[in-house]
Amino acid sequence: MRSPTAGKNSAWPVTMVWGAAAVAPMPLAGLALTLFMPGPPAQVARVTAYAVGGVGICALILYGLGYALVHSWFSRNANWAVPALVPALALSLPWFGGLLHTMYLRRGFGIPSGTIQVSVYSSYAASLKPIGIALVLAVVVLAIAGWARHYYARVHSRGMVGIGVPLMSLFVIGISLTAGLLGAETAANRARTAAASGETPAAYYGVQGSLVCVKPVSKDIPVFNGPLATSRPLLTFGTSGDRVWLWDPRRDQALSLRLEDVVVTEAGASACG
Repeated sequence: MRSPTAGKNSAWPVTMVWGAAAVAPMPLAGLALTLFMPGPPAQVARVTAYAVGGVGICALILYGLGYALVHSWFSRNANWAVPALVPALALSLPWFGGLLHTMYLRRGFGIPSGTIQVSVYSSYAASLKPIGIALVLAVVVLAIAGWARHYYARVHSRGMVGIGVPLMSLFVIGISLTAGLLGAETAANRARTAAASGETPAAYYGVQGSLVCVKPVSKDIPVFNGPLATSRPLLTFGTSGDRVWLWDPRRDQALSLRLEDVVVTEAGASACG
């Protein structure tokens, strides 16, 4: 007859191996940083502490995700849920990037976003940061729910799906919109400040502004939201067909006029005129 403690004795070495494999990367990473990273000892110790803490947090998050997703609705329907997420992200990312470009141009400078040609890759790049932040936060919350499910029997997978998934969806959408729109508005404010001080603003995911001098070819030309300032640099983000949109830093006003009515040159260090 087999002893009841035989199974426990045989599982003990396996448990030790898995425990060592889970714990060993943290001290090994810290030892590698201590030995090979140049710099003063205080900086090495600080970076080592950050690295060890980061590895430990990642391990906790991965284990929490495992506890949350195993034997859940997602694990039972992953064969169609994961492929369905790919086209959804492929469509939502450029849409959200276009929304950020609209926020940047419309709220920051009063220029319609349709007048600026931006590539699809720039729209993807603009949306990756806010959506990435939202997904990371969602993963952290889901990992916390997984640990709660693991240690408390009252937290069941059905309850997590019925309550957690809708709340998580609202959480992800809210964080994505808020972080992205605030980031676009902040970037527009920095560009406005740079243009007002006579400096070329930094690019915002494919939208590059430049300071130009504009000289009319005749005395009376039609100018939308005029008058047209010819003695100081104006900010432009490019042309749209046969028209050009400009932003006057002093008046804080967007202007539009036909290209055939003006001569546009790059602004130098001195004033225009």
